[in-house]
Amino acid sequence: MLYALILAGGKGTRLYPLSRTQSPKQFLKIINGKSFLRNTVDRIKSFVEVENIYVVTNRDYYKKICDELPEVVPENIFVEPANKETAL
Repeated sequence: MLYALILAGGKGTRLYPLSRTQSPKQFLKIINGKSFLRNTVDRIKSFVEVENIYVVTNRDYYKKICDELPEVVPENIFVEPANKETAL
C-alpha cells in the first residue's frame, strides 16, 4: 500500500513575481490550465488510492486546498500551526 504526502504550505516566494502570498505556486495554473497541486494529485492517483493522499499546508490555504482537491477528505489535509520551511 502506497501513501503520498504533498507539501503545499509554502508562500511561493521563489517563483516571484508569478506567485504571491494570496496565490502561491501550488495554485498557479501554468501547465495545461491546471494548478501545480491539481497536476500532482492527478499524476499520483494512478498508483496511490485517493484515501491515501495527504496534504500538508498552512491555515491560510486550507479552504483553497479543499476546493481544489474535493476528492481528498478534509481529515487528510494537515494544517501546520506555523511556517517552518519543512521542505528545506
